[in-house]
Amino acid sequence: MTAITNATSVTRKNMAPTSASDFHAIRGMEVYGRTMEARSERLSFFLREHGLNEPVSVEYRPHPNCEMCNCFRNVEAQVQKAKGRIETGWAFFELVNISIHTVSHAIWITQFGRRVDITPWRFPPKKRVLFLPDPRVAIKRGYTAGVRTIFSKNECLRAIELFEDALEKIFDEYYAQTGEYMDIPDSRFTEAAERVGLPWEIAKERVDYAFRNHGH
Repeated sequence: MTAITNATSVTRKNMAPTSASDFHAIRGMEVYGRTMEARSERLSFFLREHGLNEPVSVEYRPHPNCEMCNCFRNVEAQVQKAKGRIETGWAFFELVNISIHTVSHAIWITQFGRRVDITPWRFPPKKRVLFLPDPRVAIKRGYTAGVRTIFSKNECLRAIELFEDALEKIFDEYYAQTGEYMDIPDSRFTEAAERVGLPWEIAKERVDYAFRNHGH
C-alpha cells in the first residue's frame, strides 16, 4: 500500500518549490472521483487513522427539486413537505489514488425511520451512500471542517489537497450564523497558499470554487 500521510501533518518545509506552470501541467490529468458507497481497504485505513466510527449505508435517491451542494435546505424543505427529520453527519469522497476526505452532509430520515440521501452529488454513487451520523455538523450547517488523508506523492496534487484542507478550516473558523456571507480576509487564503506551496493564481481558483459551492 502507498505510504499515507495525514494532511494536517505536512508543512511547506517538507516540499520542493513549485511554480504555476507545474500546476498547469497536471490540468489534463485524468482523475477519477467518487462519492463512496462501499467499504474499501483504504477507507478502512482512513476510518482507523482518524478514529471514526463505522458508517451506515444509506439509500441514494436524489429528488428532482433538490439542488447540488444545498443538502441542508433540501432536507429541511422535504421535512416540511413530507415530515420525518433531518440527520447530519459525514459522507466520504475519494479521488482515487490521491485522497479521501469527509464531506459534511445532511440526509432525510422519513417518518418511517428510513434514511434517504435526497441531494444530488456531482459524482453520484449508484445506489447507496456511506454516511457517518454526527450531530456536530448541524451546528454550523455543514461548514464544519472534516478530515482528509492524502495518498498521492505528486507534489502539485498534494499542495492542492493541503490547500483544500486549509480552506475547510478557514470556512469553519469564519462561519456566520446567517450562512450567506463570510467576511474572510484575503490574507488568510494567501497565507494558507504560501504555507502549502500553492501559487496564488491556482489557489484563487480553488477559493472562488469554494465560495460558489458553499450553500448549505
